[in-house]
Amino acid sequence: MKAIRKIIATPTLLALTDQAVCSGTNFLLILFLAQRLSISHFGIYASVLLIVYLIMSVNNAIVIQPFQVFISKIESPKGYLTALLIGEILFLTALAILLRSIMWLLPASLFLFQDYFALAVFTGGFIINDFFRKILLGIAETKIAIAVDILFLLLLAFMALKKQWDLNEILYGIGWANLIALTPALSYFAKNCQKPTHWKTYWQKHVAEGKWLLSTAVLQWCSSNFFVLVSGIYIGVQALGVLRLVQSFFGIINVGLQVVENYFLPKIARMYNEDRILAKKQLRAMSVNGAWIMGILLLLLFMFSSPIIIAIGGAQYQEYGYVVKIMSVLYFFIFLGYPVRIAIRIQLLNRIFFLGYGFSFLTSVLTFHFLLKFWGLSGAISGLVINQLTMILYWQYQLGKKQFQLWK
Repeated sequence: MKAIRKIIATPTLLALTDQAVCSGTNFLLILFLAQRLSISHFGIYASVLLIVYLIMSVNNAIVIQPFQVFISKIESPKGYLTALLIGEILFLTALAILLRSIMWLLPASLFLFQDYFALAVFTGGFIINDFFRKILLGIAETKIAIAVDILFLLLLAFMALKKQWDLNEILYGIGWANLIALTPALSYFAKNCQKPTHWKTYWQKHVAEGKWLLSTAVLQWCSSNFFVLVSGIYIGVQALGVLRLVQSFFGIINVGLQVVENYFLPKIARMYNEDRILAKKQLRAMSVNGAWIMGILLLLLFMFSSPIIIAIGGAQYQEYGYVVKIMSVLYFFIFLGYPVRIAIRIQLLNRIFFLGYGFSFLTSVLTFHFLLKFWGLSGAISGLVINQLTMILYWQYQLGKKQFQLWK
């Protein structure tokens, strides 16, 4: 029993547990909402969530990611944590004022959802929960982060007991669940707060590190979500809802791809520093073996697309089985891009990595009107396929210039 408890308490397993609970909860929440809301209302929820993800990317770039680098170098970590919390509160306050000002200045017809307070509670709860969770993981307080995740899951399970929900209640409910779930984190911070004494140093460090991360984060969000967001404008929020539902389902595969990258990237990077030829062989072998596994899985999803979309969204999504088919094709291209992506990163070609996303976004801007006007929802996913091909071809071209031929 002692050995089992020791294994369970290892930092790696605790971190994986936290990620599993967090990802699993978000996935179940999407399925719950897709089946309880109409397709159009789910589309409105999806559009709000996309904007929240953009705000979260900004927050991660200027607050979380610099913290993850600097926390081990700070002489007074407790004072630094207090400064981060105050900075986060100021960020959310500025965000609330900005959102209120935009909704006052612009015509109400431009907004899919007009309830400011519901938006504020939902967005604030989502952002602050993500902030505390990543801070706790960064200071190795993983058990508290897991407690927050589990409490949030229990609160959502309690919400699920009510049979009928409108969109307004959904936003309030999720927002307050995120805020109430922070009780263990707030208790920890209340016991460990210290007065910060190096405000100027903290500010300079975050600005210096965050300005580059911010541009990259916004560009990645635009590259990944531009077609999805614009599809809601061109072909309606119903299409956006369908697209987000299918993307969320395929997010399970995305988690697997992230695990592969997190495991193989450091391994191949170490190998590359010692023996470049061996590193290439290992990367090729991983690509070929993975292609077989991924190909079979995606083929099954392609073949059984209609039963799958009915299972995850209900009978109202029956006519959208073709979206699962096209998304299966997209994910095969995403997988094919991973070896090239890893090759770029092990050589620290960060500028080329950034430009790949830049060209991908530029492709979106140039093609979205034609694809969405004539092909609708199929055009939106086709645009995402073109984005992936643009990145892969550009990165592969740059690797060739660096004499790194992956398949030779």
